[in-house]
Amino acid sequence: MKVAKNRKMRLANISIVALTGCVLVAAGWYCLSIVVPTSKADTSSTVSRNVQISAAEPLETPSEGGTLKSTLASPLPTNATKTKGNTETNIETHMEAKESAPITNSAAVQPVIAENINQLLEKPKMENAASPKAAVPHTGKLVMLDPGHQRKGNNAPEQVGPDGQETKPKVSSGTVGVLTKKPEYVLNLEVSLLIKQELVRRGIEVAMTRESHDVDISNKQRADLSNEAGAALTVRIHADGDSSPKTKGFSVLYPSPAIASIEPIAADSKKAAVLMLEQLKRTTGTAGRGLSARSDLSGFNWSKVPVILVELGFMTNPEEDELMSEADYQQKLADSIADGIEKYLATL
Repeated sequence: MKVAKNRKMRLANISIVALTGCVLVAAGWYCLSIVVPTSKADTSSTVSRNVQISAAEPLETPSEGGTLKSTLASPLPTNATKTKGNTETNIETHMEAKESAPITNSAAVQPVIAENINQLLEKPKMENAASPKAAVPHTGKLVMLDPGHQRKGNNAPEQVGPDGQETKPKVSSGTVGVLTKKPEYVLNLEVSLLIKQELVRRGIEVAMTRESHDVDISNKQRADLSNEAGAALTVRIHADGDSSPKTKGFSVLYPSPAIASIEPIAADSKKAAVLMLEQLKRTTGTAGRGLSARSDLSGFNWSKVPVILVELGFMTNPEEDELMSEADYQQKLADSIADGIEKYLATL
């Protein structure tokens, strides 16, 4: 009897334990059915909010715009709308990444967006890479270059000026290099073309009385060309000659104020001559022969615009004759004459 009673008690205990287990399992399942949907709903809400922020603030920036990109949420994977399985894993991974880099709200992002767009639209600043002699426009300030002489002279008489009856040959072919045998009219044009090139590079308007040797233009006609063009300055280019082979050096000539017709342009002409001489001295490192006022030159006396004449040197001096045919020295002369012209134009 005792054995039977104990067996009944054991079965009763087992039943109680089993029932309790069932109750616990049922309670657990009930709790799980309540908690899981709520969690999924919260997650979906968070994801939805993140997607709305990204969609409300679209911005395409160049790869250099790393700072702006780091403030915005990285886009969700394209499969984020799928259910269960890998989708929840992708969403959780995305949410963890979001926690490590908090989302900046729209109000905070807007200044950054505006700043970056302004930077993209701003025009680049151009640097001036030109040399110290960079082009400077001189609007309305024409310079007339007059390379002296021509291949064939014209000995027909021409009145020296409007104030007298004296005449001179219209134009000659000039002197000749004692060693180089180069005609002066060739040297004058060589240097004048270099001056023109330099003036054009600086933005200065230039005209020339001749660019060929085969012309027939008198000294008065050359002055007339400058007058008609309304030149701000005429620069006549010549080389000198002398009976002594020792005579050398450049000089700058200007019209004498003693001539009545010259008086209106006398002061400006002398000013240009002074500036020209200073530049020739500085560039060549020599003193030259200085300034000379002349009243016997047709090209001066018929001029109605400021005019000067540069004597480059003496072709009758062996050393200077060769020097004036060297390319480097010719460029040096051209640069210094262009400097003198530019300095004069700056005073107008």
